[in-house]
Amino acid sequence: MGRRTTGPAVPPSPSLRPSTVDDLPLDPEIRAVLRAHGIEALYPPQAEALPHVLSGRSLVLACPTASGKSLVAYLALLRAVREHRTGLYLVPLRALAQEKFDELSEFASLGFKVGLSIGDFDLPAAKLERLDLLVATSEKADGLLRRGSPWLDRLGVVVADEVHLMRDPDRGPTLEVTLTRLRRRHKDLQIVALSATVGNSAELASWLDAVHVASDFRPVPLRSGVYLDGRVTFTDLETREVGPPGDGVQRLVRETLAGGGQAIIFVSTRRGSEQAAQHVAPLVAATLSAEEKAAAAEVAQQLHLVAEEETEGLRHLAGLVPRGVAFHNAALDNAERRLLERAFLTRKLKVLAATPTLAAGINLPARRVIIRDTTRYDDHLGMQAPIPALEIQQMCGRAGRPRFDRVGEAIVIARHPEDEARLLDDVLGAPPEDVESRLAAEPALRMHLLALVASGEVRSREELATFFRGTFYGRTLPLDALTEKVEAVRGFLEGHGLLEPGPGLRATGFGELTSDLYLDPMSAVALRRAIERAPIGVRPFALLAAVAATPDLPPLFLRRGEEAEFVARYAEEEVELLVKAEEEPLDTPLELMLGSLKTAAVLEAWLDETPIVALTERFGIGAGDLHAKAEDAEWLLFGLSRIAAAFRKPLARPVDDLALRVRYGVKEELLDLVRLRGIGRARGRLLFSAGYADREALRQAPLDRIASVLRSPTLARQVALQLRHPEAGSPPKEIAMEPPAAPAPSPGAGTPRRGHRRLDEYPEHPA
Repeated sequence: MGRRTTGPAVPPSPSLRPSTVDDLPLDPEIRAVLRAHGIEALYPPQAEALPHVLSGRSLVLACPTASGKSLVAYLALLRAVREHRTGLYLVPLRALAQEKFDELSEFASLGFKVGLSIGDFDLPAAKLERLDLLVATSEKADGLLRRGSPWLDRLGVVVADEVHLMRDPDRGPTLEVTLTRLRRRHKDLQIVALSATVGNSAELASWLDAVHVASDFRPVPLRSGVYLDGRVTFTDLETREVGPPGDGVQRLVRETLAGGGQAIIFVSTRRGSEQAAQHVAPLVAATLSAEEKAAAAEVAQQLHLVAEEETEGLRHLAGLVPRGVAFHNAALDNAERRLLERAFLTRKLKVLAATPTLAAGINLPARRVIIRDTTRYDDHLGMQAPIPALEIQQMCGRAGRPRFDRVGEAIVIARHPEDEARLLDDVLGAPPEDVESRLAAEPALRMHLLALVASGEVRSREELATFFRGTFYGRTLPLDALTEKVEAVRGFLEGHGLLEPGPGLRATGFGELTSDLYLDPMSAVALRRAIERAPIGVRPFALLAAVAATPDLPPLFLRRGEEAEFVARYAEEEVELLVKAEEEPLDTPLELMLGSLKTAAVLEAWLDETPIVALTERFGIGAGDLHAKAEDAEWLLFGLSRIAAAFRKPLARPVDDLALRVRYGVKEELLDLVRLRGIGRARGRLLFSAGYADREALRQAPLDRIASVLRSPTLARQVALQLRHPEAGSPPKEIAMEPPAAPAPSPGAGTPRRGHRRLDEYPEHPA
C-alpha cells in the first residue's frame, strides 16, 4: 500500500464525500491496518470511488499513477471476503502480481488467506479452495475458467488492474475474454477496473455496467517538458537552463542528484540501458557519501547471492551498482530485477536506466524521469518508428515520489530543434488515447473460441455469436468483420480435428487436450504432425526445433553474420527436422525459420550445460531472455509429451524428460539429481562430479559429506530430508536455494501455462 503523509483530517460531514478512513463503513481491524501504513486521509479519486465500491457497485477508476487506485481495489476485495465470497485480482505482468500479493498479504493479520498464481507456479485445487483472495495473471484466471474451478463458484469481486492494456495485442484478448466469461458466469459479480487515463474510460464503464470515476489528480504534481541544447521548455512554456558540463542526460541527472532526488532514464533498447547507466556512473559516484557507498556495495553483494551463476549482465552491474547506478531490462532474470527495484525504492541506488517495460504497472517512482529515446525499431516496418504517445506518457507518470518529492518532473530529450514543438504538442500534450479491442486477432480467436467450446460454455453458433456480442469488441466495433473471422477460425479448428464436424459446436478429444494445455491451436496441430512423423529415438535437437517453430515461441533475431551460419545448419538438419519451412499449417518462410533454428540452437547449448556467459557471447542472448525461452520451451515440450501420450505413446516419456532437462539446463545424466528441491544445474553438477550420480548414491552418503560438496550444511539437511536421511533432523525454516521444481499437484488439477508436471500426474485424454 505504501506509507504516505497527509494534511489535517477534514471533519466528516454527511453532505460531503468521505475524506478520511474514519468516514468509511469499515471494520475497526481494517482501519487499524490502514493506519499502520500511514493512511488516514483519502485522495479525491478514492473519496469519490469508495462509497460505490463499498456498496457493491462495479467501478471503472481511471486516473494517473500513485493516485490511490490500489486502496480502492483492496477494500473491494476485503468487503467481498467479509461477506464470505472470494476475490480475484487480475494483473497483466508477473512483477506486478508479486507486488500486489505482497501488499495484500499485509492484511493477513485479519485472517484472510492470499494466494499467488503466475508463471510455472500453479496452485493445487485443495490449496486454492482454502484461499480467500487470489492474485493471478489473466492467463491463469482463464485457465481456472477452462477447468471449471469450484473456487470460482464463490467469487464475489474481480479487480482488473491496468485494464487499459486490453489494447495490447498480446495480453488484451485474454483479459477481455476472461472478464466477459466471468460476467456471464456470475450475474451479481462486482468488477473494479483500474485504468490509466484513457480517452474512452466511460465506454469501458458502460461495457462493464459500472460507475465511471475519472480524475487527473496526482498526489505529487507532474511537470513535463522537453530538453534541447541546455534548456528545458515545459508544457506551460516556462523555460529553465540546465548548466554544463555534459550532454542532456548527464546535465539532468547531475541537477536531480544535487537536489537530493533520484532519476530514471528511459531508453528504447537493452544495450542502450547499459550504455546509459555507464554514461552517468562517474558523475553519480562522485555525489555518494561514505554511507551511500556502503549501501550500494551491499546491493552489489546481494546481487551475486541471488544469481544462479555468473552472467554478462551481472558482470556489467558489478562495475555500476557500487557507484549507485544500475540498468533494468529483460536480459536480467526476475530475481535480479526485483532486487534492483527494491534497492531503488530504498534509495540505495540513485539512478536506474531502463527499457519502457518498467513503466508498465510496477510501482517504481523517481523525482525525475528522463526519456532519452522517443523512437524504437519496429519489426513490422523494418525501421525506426515513434514510440506511441500513451507509452511515453506512462513513462512520464513515474515522475514524483510521495513523501520525498514536492513535484515530479518528466523531461523528454529532443535531438533536433524541429523535434521540440512536436514533442511538446503531439506527445506530451496529446489527448489520452482510446482503448480498442484486439480480440479480432486470429491467434487470439483460435485459442479462445476453442476454449469456449471445449469448456462447454458455448454449444452452438448462436451461443457463440451471443458471447462475442457481450465482449468489449461487440459493444464498440462492427461485428460483421469479427463474425467473418470467427467463421474462418471455426473452419480451421474443424478442418484440423479440434472441433467435431456438424451444425453444433463440440470439441474433439484433441481439441480438449489443446485447450487444457493452453496451446495456440496452430501450435498444437504443428506439434501433433511433428510427433506423428518423429522416429523412435528422435534426436533432442529435432524436438527443440519443432517447439521453437510454433507461434507460441517467438523466434530469436539473427544478428549480422548469423544468417549464413543458420542457412547451413538448416541444410544440415533438414532431413531430420519435424517442422520445415513453408510447410502447412505454419507456412513459415525460410528467413523466419532460421530464427527458430537459432532458438533451438540456444536451447541445445543450454542443455549441454554451457555457461550463461558463454551463451551470451555466442548468441547475444541475456540471462533473462534465456530463462524466458527455456520456460516457454519447457511448457511446449510438456504439451508435446501429452500429445505424444495420445498419439505416439512410446515417445511421451523421452519428450517429458527433455522438458525437465530444459527447465534446468542439464545433460541427461543429471536428471535424477535435479528432481531434488534446491538442486539445479550448478549444484547437480557438483554432486555428480563428487561421485553422487543419483539420489540412491546420495542416500548412502554421510550428511557431512553432502554438506561439504554443496558448501552449505543447511542445504545438505534439506536434501537429506527429501531422501529421508536419519541424520537430517527437523527441516530448516528458510533455505537459500536454486529455484525449486513446481510442487506436484493433485492429479487432474489442470495444466499450468508454463510449468512442468510428470506424465503420470495426468489422466488419459481421449485423442
